[in-house]
Formats: sequence, C-alpha cells, structure tokens
Amino acid sequence: MDAQTCERKLSLLREPRMLPLTEYTDDLARRTNRVIPFFDPEDGGTQAELLLLMSHVDGDPGSARNGSPFISMENEDPTANNLQRVILDLGLPRSTLLLWNVVPWQDGDPKKEAGVGAIHLPRLIQRLPNLRGIAVLSKEGSVVKSVREEVPSRYRLEWTYTFSPGPRGYAHNGARLTQDLQNIARKLSLL
Repeated sequence: MDAQTCERKLSLLREPRMLPLTEYTDDLARRTNRVIPFFDPEDGGTQAELLLLMSHVDGDPGSARNGSPFISMENEDPTANNLQRVILDLGLPRSTLLLWNVVPWQDGDPKKEAGVGAIHLPRLIQRLPNLRGIAVLSKEGSVVKSVREEVPSRYRLEWTYTFSPGPRGYAHNGARLTQDLQNIARKLSLL
C-alpha cells in the first residue's frame, strides 16, 4: 500500500461508520499494551454483515515489511493478495465485509494467544449492528475453539470455518476457501 493510499485511509478512520472500530482498536491497544492495526475503511466498517476472521497478523503493522497500519486485503503480502483475489472473483462487495484477526497484534502466536485475542471479540461484535455471519479463515484448532467459546450464541450468526488465505493454506485449499465463502455469502444474500 503506497503512502498516499495509507494517508487517505487514515483520514477516514474518524468517519461515523469507522469511529466505533477505531475506538475499539485504541482501547484494545491500551488493554493489551500492544500495537494494534486499524480496520480498513475500504471495508464495510460498522455496517459490515460478514466478519472475516483470520488467525493473526503477518508482519509488523506499519513496518516497511508490509507498509500498512491496517488489516487489509490491499496490504502487500501473499495472504492479503490471495484473499483479495477470492473476494474479487466472487464479486463480494467489500462494503458488506469486515476483515480482522483473532490475534491482531504483531508476533502473536495463534496457538498460544488465540484465547487472549478472542476474549475481545464480543466487544467488537457489539459495534457491528448489521452483522449476520462470521467466517473463520483458519483451521487452527485453538483459533476455532477460542472464537466459538468467546462469541455468545445469543448473536445468532451464520458460521463457516474454512482455510486460511495464507500461502500454504491457499496453495492446497484455495478452491475450498472460495467455495466456503461463496456458500456463506449466499446464505446471507450478499451475492
């Protein structure tokens, strides 16, 4: 993501559909004493209907490695590129989606910290009044278990568990990831 795009996105973080999510990331940074990336304002913000949950951050948010302080399909890394390809191929409107990580801080180990990250998910979900579904983009058992334990059933959401768009998962299961996202998107009438 180039500097101009990054600056434009940063300027959108105080818009009404983004402000509650920016406050969430600020609060999460205080609670965890970690650097927390922002939600991408190109996604649906608080109006999102489908939450795409990956396991953890690849690289250091805001570093030269990925050049972005956002969890975004537009980041310059293979995982983001693969996910963006799937979303574009499906024709799934980004305005209906919100991308996040169960462990949203850099150097987070999803096997060890999924429970710590998942504890904060209900506070995120409370900020998403239109949310109707969650796609967990990880087959890592600790991630799946932690998310299901921390997201109360009272939310009555559609769920799918599928493969990561990371290079290894996508190389072997990209078609399955695409199919699973297509299925939940159809259930939610997003396609």
